[in-house]
This record gives sequence, C-alpha cells and structure tokens, in this order.
Amino acid sequence: LSVSYEKLGNLMAALGQGEAARGFFQRSLAIFERLARAEPERADYQRDLSVSYIKLGELMAKLGQGEAARNFFQKSLAIAERLARAEPERADYQRDLCIPYERLGDLLHKDGNIGAALDSFRQSLAIWERLADAEPERADLQRGLVAPLTRMAQLEPDKAHAHLGRALQILRTLKSAGRQFAQLDEWIAILEQSLEQLGPANY
Repeated sequence: LSVSYEKLGNLMAALGQGEAARGFFQRSLAIFERLARAEPERADYQRDLSVSYIKLGELMAKLGQGEAARNFFQKSLAIAERLARAEPERADYQRDLCIPYERLGDLLHKDGNIGAALDSFRQSLAIWERLADAEPERADLQRGLVAPLTRMAQLEPDKAHAHLGRALQILRTLKSAGRQFAQLDEWIAILEQSLEQLGPANY
C-alpha cells in the first residue's frame, strides 16, 4: 500500500501537481513510520522510511519550502547513519548516506551557506571515493563521484577546473571501457562545455 501511494506521488510530482503529490507521499510515509515503530529491528523498514523522507524533502524543496525539506533530509540522514554504523560492510547503506548529504548540500548552497554546503558535498564525495576504490569495476560507484564533484566546482571557483576535470576524466574512462549509461554522452558534453567556458586552468 505504501509503495502504491509513493508511485502515485511520483506521478503527481512529474505532472506538476505538488499538493496532490504531497498527499500521497504523506500517506506512504505514515505507513512506513508505523511499520518502523512496530518492528524497529527491521532494517528494511528503516531504509524504506529514510527513502520516504527523501521523497518528501525533494518535493518540499521544489515547492520552495526549504525548512520543511531540510527537516525531512535530516531525518533521512539520521536513519542512514544508524544503518551504516550498524553494518559498515554494507556498501548500499554507505551509498544511502550520500543522498541526504547531497540534498542538504543543495539546500545550504541555495541559502548561501557555502561552508556548510561544501562540508555536505565533501562528506558525500568521501563515501563515493571509498566505495569506488573498494570496487573499481563498478560503473555506478564511479559515476557517483560526479555529482559531488560538479557541485563542489560551483562552490569553489578556484578549484573548479580540478573538480570538473576529474569528473570529466571519470566519465571518459567509463565511456572508453564501454560502460555506457543513458546520460553518459550528455554529461560528458556538459562538462566539456563548462571547462571550455572556464578557459585555461591557472595551474
């Protein structure tokens, strides 16, 4: 039932019907909260709850309700941190941490809190780096490095060349290895254009 509500929320959000989407997401969240309270030892219920918080946070951010969005992202992060601490060998739990870090970073950037935003993106990048180093053959983990790098380039203009150059090299390496994904060529083109607009590097 909760998954059905979530899917309806996704559809309403895609159609631009924010209030309808919020209603469905809140119904889904209420179910996940009840399940998580009833069986707190069930990690899958906790993880579902964390994802539900992310969904509502993303919607609130789109609706311009930054404080509500931040609250949901922080709740998601708290759950993801508990799961990652409990089972540090689970790469998926470590990866789950990156999502609320990046969403919080986006909000902090929008609010002009550059230092805190950078901290969030650095936290995310550090996790992706550990995961990518541990399993270098996994294209999804290599791809995960790109988002925090491109965001950090916006926040650190003096390091933009280095961040974007590294992100571009990661994508080019994936492409040359035949590890294609839907947006790979588009991402490469965007990064190439961004680097061209920056001009020559200062190092």
